[in-house]
Amino acid sequence: MNPASCENSFLNMDSLPMGIMVLDRQLHVCFWNACLESWTGFSRQDILGRHSGELFPQLGRSLVVSRLKDLFDGAPPAVFSYHLHNHLIPARLPDATMRLQHSMAYGLRGPDGDISHVVLSLQDVTEIHSRLRENLRVQKDLERENRLRKKVELKLRELATRDMLTGLINRRSFLGLLAREIRRARRYGHTLCLMALDLDHFKRLNDTWGHLAGDEMLKIFATVCQDALRDIDHIGRLGGEEFGVIMPETTPDGARVVGERLLKAIRNLAVRYDGSVLRMTASIGLACLEPDEELKDFLLRADRAMYQAKLLGRDRLEDAPGGTCSQCLIPE
Repeated sequence: MNPASCENSFLNMDSLPMGIMVLDRQLHVCFWNACLESWTGFSRQDILGRHSGELFPQLGRSLVVSRLKDLFDGAPPAVFSYHLHNHLIPARLPDATMRLQHSMAYGLRGPDGDISHVVLSLQDVTEIHSRLRENLRVQKDLERENRLRKKVELKLRELATRDMLTGLINRRSFLGLLAREIRRARRYGHTLCLMALDLDHFKRLNDTWGHLAGDEMLKIFATVCQDALRDIDHIGRLGGEEFGVIMPETTPDGARVVGERLLKAIRNLAVRYDGSVLRMTASIGLACLEPDEELKDFLLRADRAMYQAKLLGRDRLEDAPGGTCSQCLIPE
């Protein structure tokens, strides 16, 4: 079939809103529709009868030629995406950028039932790709904003639950955790111990060396305590130089061992500051949860035992009496 006759056979494809090129068995162009004329600037007269590979280098590649020739032998349609076959037929947009084309080639059977031609259709996906790319950009921006929001939320949660100076949980978080541990201990029949801890003569240290020195000591003290305590223990700053330690599933004897180790670690602490060595000690009160004891009574018994330790000379641990605080040295 000569180019003119071939062209007349496919004129019904001329008005399609996509590029249509028809090739014969020798891969010569025998139809070139109006859309391709508009996209490429090549008129039909310039294209018809010429070899497709000579006109467009991408169509002359061995892989593409092989796929096109296989179509004449009944192979299924071949897809040439713009990802793998950039600009199969170069076509510029008004802004001089190259048009992205998704291409499909398929065999066309003649009256005798044999495949006589291959139709190569090209769909402009530039706008679709641009929208997908914009959607991906928006998605990445949203993901970035979401990560930032989560970081901010985490920071706000930390600010609400952590003591800014020492990094320990604050009083509110400590009391909430203590309430949960009390409920858990009662539910499963576990023991629960609580230590109230106060640094000795801390006001004197602040008055002598200043609040910056005091802050530095508190930060180092918090680190030392965390290293001395067990993984299951929880320490929090209750205010000023007062701290609390929650000891789940711990017997009184076990709690005393941890408390003495903690006192020793604090006693051995030496901080160089402004040419001097600063030291500190602490007083600890230890209470173990009693049946039906309320949180405030539990905390008060540990607190009064701590004051008892101070009255008995500081740098020591004292057990809280059971029941009410009537046996404590500090009156209610």
